[in-house]
Amino acid sequence: MKYPFVVILFIISNALYSQSAVKESPLNTIENNPFFHNYNIENFYLHTNKSLYFTEERVFFKAYVVNEANNKPNLDTKNLHVNIYDFNNQLILSKLFYTENGVSSGSIALPKDLESGEYTIQLDTQWNKNFKEGSNFTIQIHNLKDSKTEISILENEETEDHENQSEDINEDNITFFPESGSLLEDVENTIFFNVKSNDQAQIIGKIIDTNTGQEVAKINNTNSTSAKSTFNYNSNFIAVFNIDGKTQKIELPSAKPKGFILTKTNTKQDNTVNFKLKTNAKTLANTDNKFTYAVLHQKGIVNATAPFNLSESILTYNLNFLKTDLFNGLNTVSVFDSQNKLITERSFYNKDIKQGDILTSIINQDKDSITLDLSLANVNKATNISISVLHEDSKAIDYKSKIQNTINKEYTALKDNQTSSFSYKKIKNKPLLFENEKGLIIKGTINSNIKKPKDYKVILVSPKNNILLSRALNSDKTFEFKNVYFAHPSEYSLTLLDKENKIIKADFYVYNTFINYNADSTIIKPKKLKASKNKVLQKNIVYKNTELPQQKNIEILDEVVLDNIEKIKEEKIKKILKENPIIALNKGFSNYYLIDINKNHESLESYLRKLPGLDIKYFNGETYVYLQRESELAKITLDGSPINQSRGLSLANQSVNSYELITVKISKLGYQGAFSGNVNLISRKDYSELKIRNSNIKQHKTNTGFNFNATTLNDSNLFYPIKQTEKEYSTIDWIPDFTLNPNTTNILKIKKPIDEHVKLIIQGISLDGDLIYKIIQL
Repeated sequence: MKYPFVVILFIISNALYSQSAVKESPLNTIENNPFFHNYNIENFYLHTNKSLYFTEERVFFKAYVVNEANNKPNLDTKNLHVNIYDFNNQLILSKLFYTENGVSSGSIALPKDLESGEYTIQLDTQWNKNFKEGSNFTIQIHNLKDSKTEISILENEETEDHENQSEDINEDNITFFPESGSLLEDVENTIFFNVKSNDQAQIIGKIIDTNTGQEVAKINNTNSTSAKSTFNYNSNFIAVFNIDGKTQKIELPSAKPKGFILTKTNTKQDNTVNFKLKTNAKTLANTDNKFTYAVLHQKGIVNATAPFNLSESILTYNLNFLKTDLFNGLNTVSVFDSQNKLITERSFYNKDIKQGDILTSIINQDKDSITLDLSLANVNKATNISISVLHEDSKAIDYKSKIQNTINKEYTALKDNQTSSFSYKKIKNKPLLFENEKGLIIKGTINSNIKKPKDYKVILVSPKNNILLSRALNSDKTFEFKNVYFAHPSEYSLTLLDKENKIIKADFYVYNTFINYNADSTIIKPKKLKASKNKVLQKNIVYKNTELPQQKNIEILDEVVLDNIEKIKEEKIKKILKENPIIALNKGFSNYYLIDINKNHESLESYLRKLPGLDIKYFNGETYVYLQRESELAKITLDGSPINQSRGLSLANQSVNSYELITVKISKLGYQGAFSGNVNLISRKDYSELKIRNSNIKQHKTNTGFNFNATTLNDSNLFYPIKQTEKEYSTIDWIPDFTLNPNTTNILKIKKPIDEHVKLIIQGISLDGDLIYKIIQL
């Protein structure tokens, strides 16, 4: 593992201390430091089309998977597991989705028997299990059959985020923590205070030396709820506050007699951040090896390192880090001794001043849609976004679900000492338990009377998934296919071939385990984030059951489905006729039969026998096709070329699946050319993969796989009996995958009623890791 060494300016007691003065190279020391790693760790962001759903609705989502160190899209992730947990934190379902270039989108149908309450959507991968739990996001679900018609909503954008407020304030309404995590005797220490007060405009406080009774320092405001004080820690102290007209005192703990502390200080240089490493004489007098080094990192991913030696005459060391070396988001400066012992550290948050934005202009407005030009501002790389289009009065918007909140919550947890800056230090020099999962694994064994298994191979074919794979058979007659990308449900075949590629009779047994990932049956959430079965958010509205969405009539849905199927068939026939213009000349005089490869498994002779106007006759063991009305041989063409029936129909026993379309023209009207017959056969273009089934080619069905179901919003299976609930809880449009390119126009057409105002909730991430969150009202 290699770590970057950068030139970091060290000023020690106002004298420039060159790194060349360090005789001992830190390379070996840092290489053996168990705190650091270079693993590609994932972070997850989620955008759903809305925040409140009804049972049997589909949750449409867009997931972003990034590298934790730089927030850029994670190109290694392929398998994304989307898990849903109920308000008791129990797993109710888990689905697999394909991820490409760090993004994934899809939809999940909610079961009809879910109870009303707050649910958790978790994004996770097999690789992520090595480091942490998946990322959790909340939605609200209401059961339409629930006798309770009370629905909780988020009132408005300005509502406070109570989930991120600590509930652990002590009785005195004051909490405190030393800046460097500990206090040190005989040096200046900085202590931060969090104060809960009804009057948060001004916090008045002071530090008192309990031995002398004298005030040694003021407590100064940093914002309406926080304050800090810096003073020399050479006695015992109390902090005295005046809060809401009452005096409150807090006894401060004793300081350590030896050690180090690290404080962040102001600097006049715009391109650096400054820290002071402080110690005392007792510490240096008892330190034999003076070699020390500082590391700038993010959870153990190193961005900059610099070694130096301690001097017994110097108690304060100034460390200046270039801002270009900082991580976006959470940063930590940690200091180690020569034995790789952590002696002190300080975490801080670096927020990029440049905020990405999206500018919008209207190009055209139709009756039910609007065309927009979206342009990027302050973003230099292509940005992948998702857009939810909701009604202006929508109650299904959770304004806390900003894409940036994932990073903010991490920093809040670290600042409140809820987590360590070295989250992954236990994994160093240990084999990781979980591999980076890509695709599915198909394992199995064969039952066949073969003597040298290694001379054989197994062929896996799945036309629906465009897959053709070959693997050598193992000596124990087992086989394994890795990195297989199957949609679920779908079919595939397995075939055993010998050295000469001849098909060998064999029975296949396929194990049921297709993926190694197992979702946790339960999740543990912090007490303050625990989901609720009852009131989920801040405001409740009561509706009559007759006003809430209702399930559409199933028969009506079936009619719609049948209509859609017929439309699809018509489009396919039009496409085939366009490619065969001679046959198209008889449009209106012919009947068209589109062959369904999944339903029609009979011979051509058997299929033609069922078609009206045709008659099948046999002479001398040969099959002939006649016109019923005329009692004469039918003219037959294959892809426009005439087929001679003088010795019967040579194609009679071929599978009808060889053809994608058969046309029959009984009438003498229409085009009568030589290349157009009474029966016209159009060959299936991809039939090379679908030859007549061999009994030794074994068909199998998937029992799991990737979900490639609806990714764009279609007609809901719900209808809204009143306009009010439709505007409050329905989604107008959902665009899960749209790329904005910088310095150019980006044209997008979305659904929008012409007489209604809407809100566009836009979230996304650029190739550079810039996060986008924008609400546009139209």
